[in-house]
Amino acid sequence: MQKQKVFFTSDLHFGHSNVLRFDNRPFTSVEEMDAELIRRWNKKVSPGDLVYVLGDLIWSTRNNDAPDILNQLNGQIILIKGNHDKFLHNAKAKKCLAGIKDYDDIVVTLENGNKQRCILSHYFMPMYNGHYYGTVHLHGHSHTTAEAVEERKIAKTLNDAGFQNRIYNVGCMYWDYEPVTLDEILSKEGND
Repeated sequence: MQKQKVFFTSDLHFGHSNVLRFDNRPFTSVEEMDAELIRRWNKKVSPGDLVYVLGDLIWSTRNNDAPDILNQLNGQIILIKGNHDKFLHNAKAKKCLAGIKDYDDIVVTLENGNKQRCILSHYFMPMYNGHYYGTVHLHGHSHTTAEAVEERKIAKTLNDAGFQNRIYNVGCMYWDYEPVTLDEILSKEGND
């Protein structure tokens, strides 16, 4: 029996044509982007896996677009609500999710068997629960904007001043438009 993997992603914005230009995404249309996001997700995520989406999963709210998209994605999805999750008014779409939260505090087992505490939020938080004790903070929201650059500067400034933090943006644009494991995220530690 295959062990359940845990993945993270954010800011997919299924159905959102403006995000193509906003992020300078490598897709020619929203239809191409949606199809490729689904393909990359399912190439990596198995049906028994768990995926935490840290906000802004689906922009589109027409008819049953949201449940149709969610039903194509492998794994159980827990959504940490973002500011653009307009699809949540759709009861059919909500039933496709394993959970909906504003914030979460979880423990992930790494490939080497070690446990890692993680704070999950759509938004960047420079001072988060457990930051002094090696807890990781995963977030999205800022895309590839000047805000994201400032977030990295703030985290570095705090670390340089002795305020230990380990903060990672799991926005799909930083991870080749596919969900990532915590092991993959931590392998980039110190390479910013």
